[in-house]
Amino acid sequence: MQKSIYWGFGLLVLLLGVGYVLTPSIELFYRWTIGLGFGYALVRASMGFAGGVNRLVRANSATLAQSLMVLFVVTAVLTSFIIYGNESAYDLSIYPINSALIMGGVLFGVGMALSSCCATGSLTDLSSGFSRAAVTIFFFGMGVFAGFGVQQSSFVTASWVTSSTGAAHKGGLFLPDIFSAFSPLGSYIMALVVTALLASLVGYLAHRYARQNATSTPAPTASTPPSLAVRLFVAPWAMRVSILIIALLFGALLFFYAKGWSASSAFGLWFGKLLLLVGVDAQTLSAFTHKSATFFTTPLWSHGTSIQNFGIIMGAVLYLTMAGTFATKFRASLRLSMKDVAVFAAGGLLMGFGTRLSNGCNVGALYTPIAELSLSGWVYLVVVVTGGFVGNWLSSRYIYPTCKV
Repeated sequence: MQKSIYWGFGLLVLLLGVGYVLTPSIELFYRWTIGLGFGYALVRASMGFAGGVNRLVRANSATLAQSLMVLFVVTAVLTSFIIYGNESAYDLSIYPINSALIMGGVLFGVGMALSSCCATGSLTDLSSGFSRAAVTIFFFGMGVFAGFGVQQSSFVTASWVTSSTGAAHKGGLFLPDIFSAFSPLGSYIMALVVTALLASLVGYLAHRYARQNATSTPAPTASTPPSLAVRLFVAPWAMRVSILIIALLFGALLFFYAKGWSASSAFGLWFGKLLLLVGVDAQTLSAFTHKSATFFTTPLWSHGTSIQNFGIIMGAVLYLTMAGTFATKFRASLRLSMKDVAVFAAGGLLMGFGTRLSNGCNVGALYTPIAELSLSGWVYLVVVVTGGFVGNWLSSRYIYPTCKV
């Protein structure tokens, strides 16, 4: 274990050096390092957004779902300190609330259950579930690419409700605007109270569901206390530590980049790049997606979201290298049956297309909007959980009926 930690530090130095050489600006190098941090933290914390629903349904465990609610509240508090009084300086994810958001969230939830991951989850899973993640990412990108044109239609951009700050950003409802009768500080405090109450309600409902469907679990076995090096760099974090670190990474991204965490649009760009490689010209891609031709011809190392996603992949590899389990897990994940390929392909397609209807995935349409006090994030939470339950039911009933889901 001690040797693998040394290998991990060597890899960290290499990754920082590669990022510094390849990224054309300090801003993009910053996105790379933030991505490394997210990837390392998500794997070490075992905190995937898809896992919150899947563990609740499959293992009757509400622990991760409740922890995610705490993460949302902590990040919302941190975000409020950053953007308070200067909202126009940030590209806030205050998305429209409409039927497209609902449809996209349900599709994403179903796909998330089928592929057992979300957008960022597929990135971190490349290091430990390569074949499943690779199939999911390819078809996720196809779904995003197919949905680019739809995303710019009024079906997606028009909102049932909006507010002054929301209209100045993506067109949705900014919670502090509801309390405009209060002082500016008071409106933020009230928005945070609402956020905490909604998170508490979700946490309570998750706990109640898990308790009603609880089954006996084996008692934990005693283990040898790890060494100091293992505790510092390898041992899973306590959930409160995970929450604090991920929230701080989000805050650092928002503070220095003026935009929250997003991931899914890059998948569509990657699919477009593949089409360029097989001979499709950029103007054809532009006509189909309603994106500019330069969107597809810009080098990936100049695309911030792509760089951050690559960092997430390598951050996950970094943690597993330090833990000494990367090679074993990677080799064990290479085999898939044709049935598995079909299921993960369907999951990726549903998630990818769903992100264009809802303007993001579990990161871009859920975590970031809730952290930035947008009502759309809470609406998305309801529909993506609904889709997750439907997807798990379909899987257990028709796809893998011999498995307990």
